[in-house]
Amino acid sequence: MSLEEEIRELVLDLEGVSTVYSADPLWLNVLKQVGALLLPDDQSAEAPFVVCRLDSDAQRPVMTVQIRIGTDSQVPAPALARNVAAAIREFVSSRLPETDVVAAVEIAAIGL
Repeated sequence: MSLEEEIRELVLDLEGVSTVYSADPLWLNVLKQVGALLLPDDQSAEAPFVVCRLDSDAQRPVMTVQIRIGTDSQVPAPALARNVAAAIREFVSSRLPETDVVAAVEIAAIGL
């Protein structure tokens, strides 16, 4: 299982999270799908749920993790975003201790 898949499973198990959406906005997913149609061999463009980018140009490597979630309204959205970011930072730091972690958590939907 990839790091991105592990992070998605971790986040889905957190209290207050109802779903994990594609990390890219809808317009970008559509654009990728159209672009994939133009490629030979009918390659489809996958919509990632979690995007991890490693910047190793800095003095210390930095992993940026981008994720979009929906809430079930059990936990207030700002607190949930902080909880998700903290869980991601802790998880990635345990796997890559020499890397700093930036968690970009977007609340895409708030449930009732």
